[in-house]
Amino acid sequence: MVEKLYKMRFGEALPEGLTLQQIRGSEGIRVRETYAAASRRTGVAWAGRSYRRERWSEADPVNRALSSANSCLYGVCHAAIVSAGYSPALGFIHTGKQLSFVYDIADLYKTEITIPLAFEIVAEGETDLEGRVRRACRDTFHGRRLLSRIVPDLERALKVAGVGDEGFDEDEALPGGLWDPEEGEVAGGQNHGDARALVGWDGEAAGGAGEDLR
Repeated sequence: MVEKLYKMRFGEALPEGLTLQQIRGSEGIRVRETYAAASRRTGVAWAGRSYRRERWSEADPVNRALSSANSCLYGVCHAAIVSAGYSPALGFIHTGKQLSFVYDIADLYKTEITIPLAFEIVAEGETDLEGRVRRACRDTFHGRRLLSRIVPDLERALKVAGVGDEGFDEDEALPGGLWDPEEGEVAGGQNHGDARALVGWDGEAAGGAGEDLR
């Protein structure tokens, strides 16, 4: 899963046999290169990612812009994850937070969207910085149809079938199957109290035929 997210994020596969720490190191190098490239393109000075929420005003403009943009991105990813029925807490790369999976998925879009956008907004000036970043995120997310991309990306990352796939919930009113240790799955919505499944106290078979209750 970690390798899959990396490939989706950077468009290239990792060499085989890397440890998780090596994957994180490779990711860190790519992200630093993205920051440096945005700095060169916009002329905004970059001294590294550093900020503390309790000392927000002490952070430099580009770090405040990045944090504001990422917060907007987290909100959109959170909404998409919950609407698709996934848990926002079950992360694969991030862990220990209620939004760990949100952070995993948001990382797919940072180098494409929020990092370049934050540097561009700072290059235009520092007045009303956070407000301008939020409005730019709104417009950029809408223009790039970000929300409509997230759920398909989730399905691709997790390798699950899409909602529109053939045979998926053809009739929502029908009961689901029942797990069986020998047969794997048996039909639901039926009376299974036949001679094979139910034996009376006297040792004789009891119960009726397999009546269809659907």
